[in-house]
This record gives sequence, C-alpha cells and structure tokens, in this order.
Amino acid sequence: MQTIVSGTIGMMMNFKNNVLFCFFLICSGWINAQNKKVDSTEFAHFDCDITQTKQRLNKRFFASTPSLQLRVNNDEFTYTTIQFGKRKNKIYLYLKILADNVCIKKDKNVDVYFKSGEVITLKNEYPLNCEAFFAKQMKKKELQKLKDNEISLIKIYTYKKNYEMYVSEVQNQDIHHYIDCLSAYKVKKSDEVKLKNKDKRSKNNDYQPSTDNYQPKEQ
Repeated sequence: MQTIVSGTIGMMMNFKNNVLFCFFLICSGWINAQNKKVDSTEFAHFDCDITQTKQRLNKRFFASTPSLQLRVNNDEFTYTTIQFGKRKNKIYLYLKILADNVCIKKDKNVDVYFKSGEVITLKNEYPLNCEAFFAKQMKKKELQKLKDNEISLIKIYTYKKNYEMYVSEVQNQDIHHYIDCLSAYKVKKSDEVKLKNKDKRSKNNDYQPSTDNYQPKEQ
C-alpha cells in the first residue's frame, strides 16, 4: 500500500513539473507578443537566436527558439504565438492564442494546411485548459513535413470557435529556419549558457518566468 501511495505521489510531482514547463516556453512568447502586437511578416530571421537558461526540468536542460506572432484571420485584433522548444533530442511545438477564456481540450486537433493542398492533423498533448495552450512533441515525419512544405493556414479548434491563421512566405522561412536551428542545436549539459542571449533578452526587456514550465510527456 505504501509503495502504491509513493508511486502516485511521484507521478503527481512529475505531472506538476510537466505542467510548469510548457507554460514557461509559451508564456515568454506570449508576453513578447502582447508588447509588440504585430505579426511577424516584415522580414525573415537569419540568426538562430536559441535561448537556453540555467534552469532545468527533471535535471535536464532545455532550449527554445524565438516565438513568431501570427494574426488570426477570423477574429479581429487577435494573435497567436508559435514557438519550438527542445529537451534531450525531442522537439516540441507550442501554440498560444492571445485571447481570454479560450478553452482547448487535450487531444483536440490543430490542422496544418499546406500550399500543396495536403493537410496534417496534430493532437494536443497539453491538459484541458482555458488559457489557449497547445503543446505537442513532434515526430520526425511531422517536422520533415513542416520543413519540406509551405504552410498556408493553421487552424486551432477550441470550444469557443475555430481560430484560423494564415502563414506568410516570410513566416514560413522563419519556421523552416528555426526547425533547422533547433534540430542541429545540442542542449548543453552544464551550467554554461550563452551570455549573449541573456544580454539580448535584457536589451529587449524580455521576461521569462523562473519556474512556470510545462512539457508534454515524452514518447
């Protein structure tokens, strides 16, 4: 009986850590987007600008790319952030709709439409929430599909409505670039992180919560 209780407590603690991880990555992009309130269509980015702090999750470091802001086509003045993160050798996709009281159920779909006419469906691995969070550990085939094709539209299904975001040519370039950067990036296993990234964040007044993080369960 004691073993079962101990195991249950351990699972609950792991789940709590997982919930905190995703919130960290998305929240950093969310705050930046709230400050800027513009979509990322002006120019493509050519530097990787990957961020890795000294924080750890379950004794492992993680890294993330800058977030991109997508304008919601069917809801005026609303934006969605898209961001990629990496822990161990796994890459994660994070989406957040910048609107209040938007509830997304676990396993609810996100459809990605390509200019070729093909559509892929991604399942949400983030628990039921009304903060408009979507998180998924990406499979190699899914990442390759994003890299090899131009996205025309991303559709997020929620209880309130379906949110549609058109993706520009510049934004496609950024998505391809950041996937390549993160795929090649080796997450550091020591406390040595790039100070220049910290300096850039300070200059840009970026803010990142210290502990609020979430990570979908690794497969």
